[in-house]
Amino acid sequence: MSNLVPGKLIAFILCLLTFAAGPQVSLAKKFGFPETISRIAIFADQLPPQLNDAQVKFAATHYVGSQKLTLDLSKRIRKYNPDFVVIHYHLGIWQQQPAHQFIIDGKHWGNDWPFVTKHEDWFWHNERGERVRSRMDGKYLMNIMNPEFRRYWKKSLARQIIAGKYQGVFLDSSSPALLPWEAAHADPRLAKDAVIKRPFKELAGLTWSEAYEDFMKDLTTFLEFLGFATLPNIGALFTTWDTTDYYTTASGAFMEGAFDTTSRKDWKLAMERTLRLIRNDKIVIFQSYLKKPNDYRKRMYYLACYLLIKGKYSYLFYFVGPIFSWYPEWEVALGKYQRPVNSLKALEIKPGLYAREYEKGKVFVNIGKRTRVLSFERPVYVVIPQGGGPVTKNGHAKGRLIYQKANQVKIVPWQGLIVLYNLPDKPSP
Repeated sequence: MSNLVPGKLIAFILCLLTFAAGPQVSLAKKFGFPETISRIAIFADQLPPQLNDAQVKFAATHYVGSQKLTLDLSKRIRKYNPDFVVIHYHLGIWQQQPAHQFIIDGKHWGNDWPFVTKHEDWFWHNERGERVRSRMDGKYLMNIMNPEFRRYWKKSLARQIIAGKYQGVFLDSSSPALLPWEAAHADPRLAKDAVIKRPFKELAGLTWSEAYEDFMKDLTTFLEFLGFATLPNIGALFTTWDTTDYYTTASGAFMEGAFDTTSRKDWKLAMERTLRLIRNDKIVIFQSYLKKPNDYRKRMYYLACYLLIKGKYSYLFYFVGPIFSWYPEWEVALGKYQRPVNSLKALEIKPGLYAREYEKGKVFVNIGKRTRVLSFERPVYVVIPQGGGPVTKNGHAKGRLIYQKANQVKIVPWQGLIVLYNLPDKPSP
């Protein structure tokens, strides 16, 4: 990796980027992430490298950004949309196994394993002195309090981000709450809630949760000073015992599996926790998964949950099968939200029923135990998607929206609903 941008250039760019935006500019805006007050902002998980020109234009004009893109594809997309956001992909507190590749210099996929594996003290070891690997994919847990490892992590990430012209880095598998599941089989000391309760001498006397906070804050301070965002994957925040501070230690968060629960307690907990990020104007990327593309109820539920709490820098994606997909409900024209959300309780209009007002309509989510009937003083138009899925080779998305006029609408448990006060000027064909 000797051909990457040297450390002195990083320091020079640091000075330029830090002072260029000025102190009055919010960090998220400074990183290049667009505001989402009046739009549904779709952030694609990744894009196929072999897109033709029609598909490239579609991606540039429909998604706000993506990740895991080499520089050649990023340049093609940015010809149509110079503000298209691209973030680097890298693991957060783990080292990629030798077979796992990432973009090392903006152009090539590779791995720094030959260099990292020479530093035994960078790895986390169990009481038998063995390296600890994830039971999921074989990645290696690292000792995030080792000073040399931290210095290497910061510099190598900065070089990769600069080389790929990324706005930041998505740090996958970052949550300490993963360790009981992924690592306790190899190190029983990490079982159950030990990551928030048990201090480790290897971590300078800190718990894993405290070490993560120190590690992520240090990494974020460095990369934000360079002008880049840190977006750790912290999961869906359903883990009740996890008291880790994800809210002030990074530029934002990538929330994989967001909203995907049927536990009312977990849903409320996760939404309140997420609002801590949103209230501070943190970048939040929600990503959820579908079991089938025509699961309209699940799609509208995910979208409604997002609209219920989204803030200035909130992004969404859900998909199944081909990642290069588009769903018509992502084009609903609701306009601006009327006010920021201070608490989940402020959105609750009946037990388990939540609503939020927008400029051109209203969003509802029912997590209650019973079906509710929504009554309106004048007719509204219920948004109903039809179709959606993979983008064609001609750069078109199949699917449309229909608008059902109604004075009363039923909303069943675990359903999301969007109504418009008037028909759009140009309904989807």
